[in-house]
Amino acid sequence: MSRWNGSQAKCLHEHDRRAADFRPLPFLSNPHLQTLIGTMWAGRVPPFSTALRLATVAGGDRLALHDSIPDRWRPGYPVALLVHGLSGTHASGYMRRTTALLLPHAIRVVRMDLRGCGRGESLARGTYNGACSHDVRAVAEEIRRWSPSSPLVLIGFSLGGNIVLKLAGEASEAPLAGLERVAAVAPPIDLVRCAALISSPRNRLYEIHFVRSLIKQVRRQQKHFPDLPAVRIPLHATLRQFDDLYTAPRGGFADATDYYRRASSLPLVPRIRVPTLIVTARDDPFIGAEPFESLVAPPHIEVQIARHGGHLGFLGRDVSGGVRWAEGRIVDWVTQCPVS
Repeated sequence: MSRWNGSQAKCLHEHDRRAADFRPLPFLSNPHLQTLIGTMWAGRVPPFSTALRLATVAGGDRLALHDSIPDRWRPGYPVALLVHGLSGTHASGYMRRTTALLLPHAIRVVRMDLRGCGRGESLARGTYNGACSHDVRAVAEEIRRWSPSSPLVLIGFSLGGNIVLKLAGEASEAPLAGLERVAAVAPPIDLVRCAALISSPRNRLYEIHFVRSLIKQVRRQQKHFPDLPAVRIPLHATLRQFDDLYTAPRGGFADATDYYRRASSLPLVPRIRVPTLIVTARDDPFIGAEPFESLVAPPHIEVQIARHGGHLGFLGRDVSGGVRWAEGRIVDWVTQCPVS
């Protein structure tokens, strides 16, 4: 039984007329305030129950999946798979808040920890990167085994947004059973450009935060798997240096540039065949708007570029009266069609 009635095109058309633009809260137009407060202030998230499940992926590594099933969910109702961003986990604020918004709509939510992250930190000898759509595919196929008739919604944030868009584009040639919709918030679809932006002097504090977080993750993995080759990364390394020293060789890429080019979803987005929503901010400190503006996409792919919002900030009123506009926008878009 499908969760949605009517044609997808009709639902998209009806929703376009009521989709509100983002307006920041008073005194929060600055992109850095949006980014920092949005990250540091998780807000109150209603409690929900979660079961830990494991999925085995290529190479024998296992991923931790956090499965939340609302009381009204039945087989055939949708399942949303949420994918976090760089240095995030299933417990990141945007992952928990979006889950709490989806559950009242009878949508089952699975938050995955990418390879080597969160609860799966000690379960994977490998690591994740922006090209790891194969891991998300493996999890989607595992979910399909749980409920073969359920439509699947992919939702990604930041780097996770790039990954789900990449997977959806690849699905044009290697179909992903059950895939019905895709949504991405602040996805770095052009990683070459994003790496250049984050290395600019004005973004040095963000770069330091990301690199130090990643170095800590590498050190923890080396404690779990002491037989892995040790990698020495300078504490003050740039993100490109980190990717040259660690991400690229561990992921089978020649260097950081090769990794960025092969991981970017930009060339694949026009191939996506299911309704897709991409939300980003023009003032995002390290994700430029130009790739989105130049994107030639079919009508079923909606790209919304807000004037303000920072990176994963979007602190402004949503359709339900909350102040996390992007998360509310995604959930409103996903749930726009009624239960059959």
